[in-house]
Amino acid sequence: PIHAQRWKKTLGFSQVICNFTAEGRAKIHNSLKAINKNMLSYIMRNYIPNRSIEYNDNRISKFIAQYGKCAILGEELGIHEWHCHHINPYFLSKDDSYSNLIIVHKAIHQLIHLKDKVKIETLLQSLKLTSKQKEKVNKLRIRCLNEII
Repeated sequence: PIHAQRWKKTLGFSQVICNFTAEGRAKIHNSLKAINKNMLSYIMRNYIPNRSIEYNDNRISKFIAQYGKCAILGEELGIHEWHCHHINPYFLSKDDSYSNLIIVHKAIHQLIHLKDKVKIETLLQSLKLTSKQKEKVNKLRIRCLNEII
């Protein structure tokens, strides 16, 4: 029956956003202004040849989704400062999906995979992580079958 159908007025819906007009496309791409365009073009041109197409596509998408910032530190990353990390290690899961990737600073990536306690301590001293950041790193370390810090 028609009276039993429910509907909800969508709030915040803009009819200006549209793929088919120049104005609509501009509105869609305004959110990408937070990302350095030179950095993004560099990443798109320099794919990793020994990895799958899925991995290369998803690392670009994840970089855009995180606005070029480290998931742990929250800092904007430079061209040679970032790594794409598998949350569930690739050797265990063989999973290159978008949800299994995270963009982190190069030093954080080393911290996740290091096993030498002396090197871990020197990295921790140089990074000066908060307790919340250490907690995030420990979650990733556990997934990689490493001890917590």
